[in-house]
Amino acid sequence: MKLETDRREFLKLAGLGGGVVFASTLWGGTLSGAEQEFHFVQLSDTHWGFEGPPNPDAKGTLPKAIEAVNALSEQPDFVVFTGDLTHTTDDPAKRRDRMKQFRDIAGKLRAKTVRFLPGEHDAALDKGDAYQENFGTTHYTFDHKGVHFIVLDNVSDPGSIVGETQLKWLADDLAKRKKDAPIAVLTHRPLFDLYPEWDWATKDGAAAIALLDPFKNVTVFYGHIH
Repeated sequence: MKLETDRREFLKLAGLGGGVVFASTLWGGTLSGAEQEFHFVQLSDTHWGFEGPPNPDAKGTLPKAIEAVNALSEQPDFVVFTGDLTHTTDDPAKRRDRMKQFRDIAGKLRAKTVRFLPGEHDAALDKGDAYQENFGTTHYTFDHKGVHFIVLDNVSDPGSIVGETQLKWLADDLAKRKKDAPIAVLTHRPLFDLYPEWDWATKDGAAAIALLDPFKNVTVFYGHIH
C-alpha cells in the first residue's frame, strides 16, 4: 500500500547518522481527518560549521540529508528545520557566512516549501539578528490542510525563555481558534522540563503549555535533543 511505502521511506530518514540530523513525519489524518492527510519532514540540529569527534562527517551529514529527502518517491508537503541550523561562533561575520552556506545547501531541496526556526546556536548570542537577516522572523504561524501551525522562539532570549511579548502574541493567536482545532507547535527547545541541567527545557515553557492546554488536539515538535 502507498501509505506503508511512504512510511518505510520516511523511517529511513530517521536513521541518518551523525547524531545531529533526524527526520519525523506527521500524517494529517491524526489531526484533521483522512481527507486532509499530508506529511512533512522535520530536520533539526544540523549545526553547520561544527567540527569534532561526535560527528566525524559534520560536513557531509546535511548534504546527505538533503539528498535523502530529495530521493523520496513522493515529496513532502513541506520541510521544516527546527533550529540549530548552524553551530555557534563568537565571530558575527563567520556566523552570517555559515548561515548563507546553510541556506545555499538547504536551497537544493526539491520540496516546494521549506520553513525555518532558530536554535540557540543560531540566535542566542545576538538575540536573533543574524538569523532574521537570513531567514526572516523567529516566530510566526501558518496553516496547512486544516492544521494551524505555531512556530515559537524559545532561543533568541539568552535566558532560555519564550518571553512575555511572545506569550501575549501566542494568547492572541489562540483566542481566534476553536477548542477542537488541530494545532501543531514547532519549537527548538522542549517546552517542558525534560532535563533542565542540560538546558533541555524552557524556563517559562509552563506558561506556553497552559495557553495550549484548553485545546483538544495539540502536537508539539521540537529539536535540540541529540
